Amino acid sequence: MKFTVIGAGNTGHAVTAYLMDKGVETTLYTRDPEKARIIAAEGLTAYGSLAGTWHPGVTCDLAEAVRDADYILVMTLANAHRAVAEALRPILSEGQTVIVFNSNWGALEFVQVLGEDVAAKNLTVAETAAQLFIAASPMPGRVRLSLKNKVGLAAADPEKTEPLCAALHEIFPQFEPVGSIIQSTMGTTNPVIHVPVTICNAARVENGQPFLFYVEGASHAAIDLVLQLDRERIAVAKALGCEIEDVLTGINSFWPTKYDNLFDALTKNPAYQQTMGPGKLDHRYITEDVPYGIAPIAQIGRLFGVPTPATDALLAYLHCILPERLLQSTLTFTREDFAK
Repeated sequence: MKFTVIGAGNTGHAVTAYLMDKGVETTLYTRDPEKARIIAAEGLTAYGSLAGTWHPGVTCDLAEAVRDADYILVMTLANAHRAVAEALRPILSEGQTVIVFNSNWGALEFVQVLGEDVAAKNLTVAETAAQLFIAASPMPGRVRLSLKNKVGLAAADPEKTEPLCAALHEIFPQFEPVGSIIQSTMGTTNPVIHVPVTICNAARVENGQPFLFYVEGASHAAIDLVLQLDRERIAVAKALGCEIEDVLTGINSFWPTKYDNLFDALTKNPAYQQTMGPGKLDHRYITEDVPYGIAPIAQIGRLFGVPTPATDALLAYLHCILPERLLQSTLTFTREDFAK
């Protein structure tokens, strides 16, 4: 069984270390030649939930990276999903599986781009409902990571979901089947947490003031906004026929320690104690979680007649204070996408 990891950022480092620790043949793809050189020369060292140093294959040649791979794990930001799908389309081979980590409509975009090739090449396209790792890579070849207890996994073809979970169980026992890729994306909790906490700490962020994102940034007021957005997320998902967990239940499912309220779950959980706040507003907590997380809740709400007043108000505020380039999206979906 051979894996290819696309993207050598924080979580790309983490999943590569995780796979290597499992003894799995793994190739890491990065667009950065210097990063590739460092990892090839010095290896990949992890600390936290894993500890050790490994020497994965590393390349800047995408065709080389995916050649003969059984599983291709896409670890990029959401705004790169469509571009990665377009680059992969001509070089994917019969029977390969593509898994987009952390959803954000990634599987939907891959299916849109790959089109008839999904059936013609017997490809499996899937996504996780949450990121499996909390990870920080301070420099190429180094990563600190925490590993969650479970995350959902859904294939674009629902009939392939359970067989995929079974095939990967020895390597990823954390994967649990989810009913659809709509449910896996709507079930992700990152946007409704990251965006409110970031915006409630905008002065700190703009001033480049270091702060612990959850421990110091998750105020009671920020949590109140999180909960309002979360109720609207759940209502929109219900209109799509999806039953999803509320944000507290989702957070508690990830980690051994359980909490009675969201404030404690975010500020007291050991896994979140070292997570630093962003140093600028041009950060994935905005550029990914707004256009691929918050904005679709409002858009789908309008399509299906579900009121989303808190989401709408937050989006209006964000469009007033942020450059439009930070809020741009590659998403293109219609009501028909939710009828499949």
